[in-house]
Amino acid sequence: MVVFHSYRIFMSLILLLHERGDNIKPLPSVFVIGSSTALLFGPYLAQMLQSFYTYSRKGDEPEQIKAAFGDLDTPLGASAGDSSAVVDYLATLDQTEFSPDCVLLHVGTHDIKRDVKTHEPQVPLEVYRNNVESIVNGFRQKQIELIWIKNGPIDERLHNERSKNFHRFEADLDAYNLAAEPILDLPCFMNNLGPLSELLKDHVHYKDEIVKLQAAFIAGYLIDRLRDQL
Repeated sequence: MVVFHSYRIFMSLILLLHERGDNIKPLPSVFVIGSSTALLFGPYLAQMLQSFYTYSRKGDEPEQIKAAFGDLDTPLGASAGDSSAVVDYLATLDQTEFSPDCVLLHVGTHDIKRDVKTHEPQVPLEVYRNNVESIVNGFRQKQIELIWIKNGPIDERLHNERSKNFHRFEADLDAYNLAAEPILDLPCFMNNLGPLSELLKDHVHYKDEIVKLQAAFIAGYLIDRLRDQL
């Protein structure tokens, strides 16, 4: 699987160089906003996109990265958190010269967390819908392409056995994904890799070798996107 994706990326590079010829242009830019999943695949994705994109993300500073990795379940520093936190973060970018060619967004996994006592979601579905609309319209107005990564998969039985402070449920995952209408179907790819019990290192975070495959899948999508724009 890794060899296949590496070959695909290599061939895409050859084709891009051939099609561009001597017309050398500045690399397009991609900016990543996401929580623990994006934090984990981020370094590998950045490496795979070299010579294709300039890569940056929310919280590039070392102290921000360190804070985020301190507790992957609690969004701090470079972690995006839930959709309401993303809306607040994007409001701060309105005061800057924020103008990447595209934004890679992975948000929603914190929204569907349910308190084990009250059973209430962290962000109700209707609020999530409003946040999605705000996020999508904001990037559309700035003429920045938004690539929304679909959330999941989860195994609610396994997840809720391992997670004691909050639970997640597959029905919520489906409802929130439907509300966002994501573009990049990461769960479909993940379902090809085997049972979640063999891929996960805890309730929701993946083993390092699986994280690398996620990065390769996303890199292949972004590189193919460049060919489509030639």
